[in-house]
Amino acid sequence: MKKFTVLTGALISLLVCSAPARAQAPDAIQAYQQTAGARSILFRGKQAANYTFAFNGTPFLDDGSYMVGDITFEGNVYYGISFKINAHTQRAHVKLATTPLSVEIAPGRLSAIETGDRRFEGFGPDAALPEGFYEVFGTGTERIYKLVRKELSSSLTDVNGDSIGYNDPNYRENVFQYFSFRTFYYFRDAEGQIKRIKSIGALIRQFPERKRELRRAVNKAGYGRKRFDDACRLILNLTSR
Repeated sequence: MKKFTVLTGALISLLVCSAPARAQAPDAIQAYQQTAGARSILFRGKQAANYTFAFNGTPFLDDGSYMVGDITFEGNVYYGISFKINAHTQRAHVKLATTPLSVEIAPGRLSAIETGDRRFEGFGPDAALPEGFYEVFGTGTERIYKLVRKELSSSLTDVNGDSIGYNDPNYRENVFQYFSFRTFYYFRDAEGQIKRIKSIGALIRQFPERKRELRRAVNKAGYGRKRFDDACRLILNLTSR
């Protein structure tokens, strides 16, 4: 039987980095764990440290803002947790409820995150998919797993927009390092076989008996490459009927 724990807390932003830096306040984390009791199990991770160089974009999923959701951590469900996903290191950063600190947790320990209508699943280094946090489309036997990966890059040209994954209103033209944005999609069929999907057409071909129907539906909806996520949801919705 799963243990259900309710945690609440204020949302305070804290940027983190892929290379460990000196911990700012390890005593604060220890004190929090002592006072939190059983709840501190969720926060027994490494303290996240700051990025110390200038860059454009964000290493995090979406625009780097904290989200609030329900987290399944080592079989236990915790409600109302502030978190964000570092798409550069593939670690979840969980906000400590009463401090300005956060800790990072590997996907092998954090199996699921649900926030609004979005669901993420964590896959460890020994899983069928490359290690990381994946957004999941579909609820049936056939699903699509989307991985967002950020890589530290540099460019002398303006890369605001698609290259970093969003339009940054604070983009700095005199800063040349940036976190580039890449997406990877994997399709799991009814037998549990997984393969990478690189186009809408490749996904449609996974349903040979319904190719014409699905192609018409996608074209009617006007879903091109830039609306790949919407096309995935539409196809899975139609094929689940």
